Amino acid sequence: MNLEALILLIVVLVLVALIFYISGAIVGQDWSVSGALVLRIIVVSLVAVFVIPIFRDAAASVGIADLGLLMAFVLLVVVVRFILVEELAVAEEWLAAIVISVIAAVLIFVVDEVSRALFDLRLLEIL
Repeated sequence: MNLEALILLIVVLVLVALIFYISGAIVGQDWSVSGALVLRIIVVSLVAVFVIPIFRDAAASVGIADLGLLMAFVLLVVVVRFILVEELAVAEEWLAAIVISVIAAVLIFVVDEVSRALFDLRLLEIL
């Protein structure tokens, strides 16, 4: 891995962490941040950036790419529920996890499309 790829990977991790912070703040209606919440957001971001592409690529190699993407989204919902939602004050934890995951997935897709349009760079395919 060269220096440019490492810098791009760090930028993607920061963007995904910011997206998960915004998603959690929208759902939890609390824009304050604590040290524990930052660590939880970083862990969820690491899973989203590294583990989900592995699920997607493994399913694509078997020929079930759409199912792999669905399994990756379910994994994201479970990770958000047990890592991130624990720190938020919400009544329905599973519903909050699903909403946070949907908002984050949409925002990540928007950032990816904007980066493709402006810089001809696919952020979701850096690995």
